[in-house]
Amino acid sequence: MSTQVILDRISLKKQELAALQRVQALSEATDAHCMELNRQMSKVVTQYESILCIVQGWSSAFDNAALVDIPQTNPTEDDSEQPENVIRIPAESP
Repeated sequence: MSTQVILDRISLKKQELAALQRVQALSEATDAHCMELNRQMSKVVTQYESILCIVQGWSSAFDNAALVDIPQTNPTEDDSEQPENVIRIPAESP
């Protein structure tokens, strides 16, 4: 084997090593981004779980409450043909 062939092979191996090091660096950067994304997604999931618990609590409270219709009228309108808008709220406990 000539010296030039050996030098060419060494040069090629150095290029391959540099390429592998770039791939490794990209992999580490991607891993760091994935870990951050997972951390952020975990926060979002936790927030949604909390919101769902609150909504379920309110839903249960309204399901178990006696509701009262409250008329919602516009004092400037005097059109008796239009039905009143109403909202339903929980009645006060005695």
